Amino acid sequence: MSRLSSNILWNLAGQAVLLAVGLLAVRFVFRQLGADAFGLILFAQTASFVLMGVFDLGISSTIVREVAAHFETDRPYLTELLRTGTSIYWGAYLLLAATVMVAAPALTNHWVNLQTIDAASATQLVRLLFLGALLTLPRSLYASLFRGRQAMGVNNVIESSALAIQQLGIIVILALGGGVFSVGAWFSASYLLSVLAYVVVAARVVPARALAPGYSATAVRRNLRFSLHMVATSSLGMLFGQSDKVLVSKLMPIGTLGTYGFAATLVAGVARVTSSIVLAAFPSFAGLFQRGDHAALLVQYRKVHALVTFGTAPLFAALTFAGLPVLTYVFNGATARMLMAPLVVLCIGSYLNATLSTPYILSLAVGRPQIAARQNFLALFVVLPVGVALTVWLGLVGAAASWLVYHLFACTYSPPRICRECLHLPVRTWYGHILKQLGLIAATYGIGFAFVHDASTGVQAVAYVAASIAYVGAGLKLVRAELRPVTGESAPQRTGRAEAA
Repeated sequence: MSRLSSNILWNLAGQAVLLAVGLLAVRFVFRQLGADAFGLILFAQTASFVLMGVFDLGISSTIVREVAAHFETDRPYLTELLRTGTSIYWGAYLLLAATVMVAAPALTNHWVNLQTIDAASATQLVRLLFLGALLTLPRSLYASLFRGRQAMGVNNVIESSALAIQQLGIIVILALGGGVFSVGAWFSASYLLSVLAYVVVAARVVPARALAPGYSATAVRRNLRFSLHMVATSSLGMLFGQSDKVLVSKLMPIGTLGTYGFAATLVAGVARVTSSIVLAAFPSFAGLFQRGDHAALLVQYRKVHALVTFGTAPLFAALTFAGLPVLTYVFNGATARMLMAPLVVLCIGSYLNATLSTPYILSLAVGRPQIAARQNFLALFVVLPVGVALTVWLGLVGAAASWLVYHLFACTYSPPRICRECLHLPVRTWYGHILKQLGLIAATYGIGFAFVHDASTGVQAVAYVAASIAYVGAGLKLVRAELRPVTGESAPQRTGRAEAA
C-alpha cells in the first residue's frame, strides 16, 4: 500500500470513529443540559474556528508544504521555521484567550439570545469553553508537522483519541449527574491533552529546540509571500464556512444554533472525508512539484480528484436519506423535520466543496494560493450580503443556502484559473466531468430521495441501496474517463521554485 493510500485510510478511519461517538454525546448533552448549554458549546467551537482561520496566518499550510519539500534536505531551516511558528501560534493563543476573558460578558449579553441560562453563568461557561477550544490554534502547528511528513496516522490517533475521550467523558459526567460546568471543564481539558500528546510525539521527530519559541527572519522572508496569500484564503474561507452559524447565533435563540449547528456538524463530518483525502495528498503534491515532475503530479491529481468526486457522493446521499431518523434520535420529531431542508441544502453545498477541494489543494502545492485568496476576497462582496439576506428571509434554510451560494460562486471563479495556471488543462475537461457527475447524482440519488423522503426508514434504506447500485454502475464509466490520459496536452516540465516564484 502506498503512503498516500495509507494516509487516506488513516484519515477516514479517524473521522468514522468521531462521527459515531459524537452522535451519542450530543444526545446526552441536548437532553440533560438543555438547548442553551448545547448551543453555547457549539457557539464556542464556531467562534474558535473563525478566530483560528483569522490568526492561522497561513502558517499551517506553509509548514506542511515546507516540511514535505525540505525535511530530508534542510533540517536547520525547518527548525527555525517551526520555532517561529511556535512563537506566533502560542502568542496568538494567549492574546485571544485574554480577549475572550474580557469580551465574554459582551458576547453573552449582546450577541447570543439566551432562554434558560442566566447571563452570568453563560459568561463563565463561555470563558471556560473558549480556553479549551482556542487550543486548536497551536495544535494545528504540530499537526502540520506530521501532515508534511505524510504521517497522518499520528494526526488521527491523537485527534480522534482526544475527541473520543472528550465525548465519552461528557457521557460519563452526565451519567454521574455532573452539570454544565463539569462538562465545560472536561471539554477544555481534552483539548489540552491533545496538545500535550502532540508535543511528546513531535519531540521524537524533530529536535527539542524546534519546539521552543524563537524567530527567524530568514524563514519569514522565505515564506512571506505564500503565507500572506494564505492569510486571506484561510481567514475569509473560515468566515464563509462559519458565517451561517454566526448569523444563526445572532438572529435566533442560542438553542437553535445548537440544533442547526449539529446538523451542520453532521454534514461537516461527511465533508471531512474529502479533507482527509486531499490533506493526505497535499504533501505528496508538493513533493512532486518540488521535483518538477508535472506528469506524475497530473496523474496523481486525477486519481485523487476522481476518488473525491465519485466516492463522496454516496456518503452525502446516505446522510440525506438517514437524516430524519438520525435527527429524531438525537432531538425529537419536530426538530428533525425542521432541520431536514437545511441538511439537504448543506449536503449539496458541501458536495460542491468536494469537487473544488482537489484543485484547491493542488494550487497550494504549486505555490498559487493567490487564486483562492482573490476568490474569497471577491466573494466577500458578492456572497456575504446574499447570505445575510437569505438568513433573514428564509431562516435556517437561508443560512444553509449561503453555503451553497458561496460554492456556486467559487465554481465559476477558481477552476478556469487552476486549469490554466496549475494543471495546464482545458477548463472544459473539469466542467464536463463535474456536470456529468452532478447529472448522475440527480438521476440516481435525487430521484430516489424525491420519491421516498416521507416514507419509512426501511423503505428509504431500500431506495438508497437501489440508487447506489445504479450510481456505481453508471459512475464507474465516468471514473475511467476521468483517469484516461489527456490527449493533446502540452505541459512543460517546471521546477518547483521557478513556478512558485
